[in-house]
Formats: sequence, structure tokens, C-alpha cells
Amino acid sequence: MKLKIFFFILCILPSLSRSQDNLIIAETDSSGLIDYVLEFEKSEKRNKDWVESLTEKGVSSDDKEIFFSEEGIKLLNDSLYRVKIYKDKYSLYDVGVSLSNMDIKLAFWQMINIYPQKRDTLIQYIYAYDKILPVDEIVLASFYTYAFFDPRITKINTGRPEVYRPDIFEEYFRRAKEIVYYLNYLRRENNEL
Repeated sequence: MKLKIFFFILCILPSLSRSQDNLIIAETDSSGLIDYVLEFEKSEKRNKDWVESLTEKGVSSDDKEIFFSEEGIKLLNDSLYRVKIYKDKYSLYDVGVSLSNMDIKLAFWQMINIYPQKRDTLIQYIYAYDKILPVDEIVLASFYTYAFFDPRITKINTGRPEVYRPDIFEEYFRRAKEIVYYLNYLRRENNEL
């Protein structure tokens, strides 16, 4: 039995050594170790799910159907939530509040709205997350989540979205693509150094 515990500890030691927290578990406390490993796995799953939610598009489609994410359904069905999300004009303060609330997808949507004013600042904000998150995917997911339900673009009648300003929709898409272009440019520049 002690040999099994030894090999178990040996297998997970690399992941424990990467942790910033110090964990001391007596070799006789196998239940504490198991609890720690289970909590570590749960934490990894929550983080993975969170990143996946950031890159999930609110509206997507295939040849036959249109799909709505959980956020997309909430935007479609909850008019009070839409009022909370959409403003006539966004500011860097709004972006800061969203980032401090870890609502990164909404913050990226707000940055798409502010862009191209303060272009350099916004690109640097987004690029700051590039080492830890797939920011180009998040920019596009933000567009595909929030643009479809923006009251300046879409009217929602009896639970059905009707796009009445495709020109604004196309402008936001152009901005999102341009932001991704600048992110790729910065990546190339920083990799060459």
C-alpha cells in the first residue's frame, strides 16, 4: 500500500511543484492528498470551461440551423439584461469595470465599439491578454455574441431577431477583423525580436 502511495505522489509531484501554494501532506494522509487532487482537477475543469465560454460564439450556424449559446439565449429573451449590456456609447471606464469583473468577452465587445478611437490603447489592452488567452478568438466570439442583439442593429419582435441595420453590423465586423489583424502584426513583431 505504501508503495502505491509513493508512486501516486511521484506521478503528481510535477503538478504540485508548479503550484504557488505550499501544500504539505503527510505520507499517511492519503485522503488529504486525494481531496487536493480532486479539487485541483475541479479547478482545472472550471478554468477550461471559462476559457471555452470566452471563445463560444453567441450565434453560430450550419447549413440548416442557427445555434444560440447560453449568453445568446439570455440576450435574446431578457430585455432587462440587454438594457444592462448595451449602451449608446462605451468608454474605457466601462471596459475597466468589465475587466475587473472578469467579464472579458463583454469588455472586448466594448472595445470593438470604442475602436478605432483610442486604437493603440485598445490594441495594447487586448494584446496584454495574448500570452494567456486566445484573444483573437475572443474578439470574434464577442462580435458574434453581442453584435447580433445590439439594439442599434437588431429589433427583437416576439422572440425573433430582425436585423434592420446590416451596415452597422458590417462595420463592427470590419473593426473586429482589423483588431485581429493588428494582434497578428504585434505577434509577428514580438517574435522577431
